[in-house]
Amino acid sequence: MKNKDKHYLRALLLASISSIGVPVAQATGISENIARKEREGSDADMEAVSEILLNSVLESHPSFGEVLGHTSHSSHGSHTSHTSSSHTSHTSHVSSGFDGGGGGGNKVNSTKVAVTALGGLAGTVALTYFIKRIIKSHAKHVAARKVEKDHNHAYASRDLKGGMYGNDIDRMTDLLIENEVLESWDRTLSHKWSHCKYNRKVKHSVKRMQARMGRQRTGKASTAFQMSLQQWKDTRTKIIIDAATDSLDLMKDRKALLAAAILLVEKGYLKSYDADNITSEIEKSKIVKAYYAFLRNNKLPETSLIDVQKLRLLNSLPNKQK
Repeated sequence: MKNKDKHYLRALLLASISSIGVPVAQATGISENIARKEREGSDADMEAVSEILLNSVLESHPSFGEVLGHTSHSSHGSHTSHTSSSHTSHTSHVSSGFDGGGGGGNKVNSTKVAVTALGGLAGTVALTYFIKRIIKSHAKHVAARKVEKDHNHAYASRDLKGGMYGNDIDRMTDLLIENEVLESWDRTLSHKWSHCKYNRKVKHSVKRMQARMGRQRTGKASTAFQMSLQQWKDTRTKIIIDAATDSLDLMKDRKALLAAAILLVEKGYLKSYDADNITSEIEKSKIVKAYYAFLRNNKLPETSLIDVQKLRLLNSLPNKQK
């Protein structure tokens, strides 16, 4: 027997013996007993290893001999002519093999019994393991299905990001479509449990809306963003109406600057702005520069002044926000 085969067999024997109730310490002792005989020069072939296994197991579990006897008898199932008396004789023959006495025939029989029994034990252990895995996997699947079906979230009740879905995302995508940053057919590309999924298209439209509102373009819809989105149309209209006064200077009037920034983003002249710091020199110069580009494209003189006519013209242009 090769060293690799010996180590493999000892590992299999140790696992099998432990699986039938023999304490791990005792099972380890059996394996060490086999190794000791090898060191002493014994020919620890398959038959010798099996005999040591049988004797050691039967010392701990004498009743296991009956199991092995029936296992061995089952292996001779092709001899259908066995009578009751021959069965008794055969059981006796197997039992004599367990004692380790007699000639080579008994040893061979004990080896076959041991190998058959170990095969059955290994199969039982493997089957038990896979059954447990199947049960565990099924339990996880049922739990996941339960979580997936729990999709009735009130609007603006949680922060939203990629991969999520539910009633709140359905409502948010409705609002994104109303604000012309998301196409209705884009929403139909990704659904889960009959709800719109927060996919790449939705994330991009959220970024566009954040730019229009003067927010940081994160692509994540916080509860604050969702509330602002719900009120955005009215807010936007009010800001533009409030700014519709003759000859306001964008460099001096915050309302006019904010109204111009919102419209310039919608029409594609301005990428984004910071609503919280809109009066800073950097933000003001960025917005005025975009406003100049609008004036040039419409053949109007460049000036930082804005009035109701220019606001109306800017608002009437088609949206070109990317």
